Amino acid sequence: MVLPTAYAAPADNYGFRPWNDAIAYGFRFVIGDEVAINLPFYEEESTTTQVAPDGRIYLSLIGSVRAEGRTPGELEAELEERYRKYLRFPTVGVVPKSFGTRQIFVGGEVEQPGALSLPGPLGVMEAVIMAGGLKDTAGLRKIVLIRRGQDGQPMMRVVDLDQFTDTATPDENVILQPFDIVFVPRSTIAEVNLWIDQYINKTLPFSRGFSYTIQKTLY
Repeated sequence: MVLPTAYAAPADNYGFRPWNDAIAYGFRFVIGDEVAINLPFYEEESTTTQVAPDGRIYLSLIGSVRAEGRTPGELEAELEERYRKYLRFPTVGVVPKSFGTRQIFVGGEVEQPGALSLPGPLGVMEAVIMAGGLKDTAGLRKIVLIRRGQDGQPMMRVVDLDQFTDTATPDENVILQPFDIVFVPRSTIAEVNLWIDQYINKTLPFSRGFSYTIQKTLY
């Protein structure tokens, strides 16, 4: 039998895309956001619409345009390009009017796992606190953060909150974006305790003193 390797670094990142800090920083539209589309030279084409469940907005002259995951500036650039085919002066202004639900998801070794609202800038540490704090079995050094990239494919990175609490290293308390997933794994000692309980205490006729001896040897 082999002891569990809770903190082995994945050789291929488990198929996740490489992490890119440039993705999704700043305000980006999500499903349910209401957005005003202003065309100052063609008021009849100006409208207020909502980002639909498929992540797109629907406009009478040019049809559907993807809005989810884009900044107002990025959406303006796309709209101006599309309107240029029909209008002589395709200047477009994009203004957020109201906002859909922005959530993050925290799971693993926290007291209250589940979905949390994202009211503003929030780091991994704050998210863990909002989820009721850490269980005694939690590990701080290898917290997994998963984020959807612009192509819809997930990215993954590992966050070391133990280093953040020791040295206030800001890069470790990553600012979260809507729909990020934070997973807190078991600590190494918790994994060893589980292994001992499953494969020794419940299988072999050893006393509790044996498991204590193993832990003292390992740590």
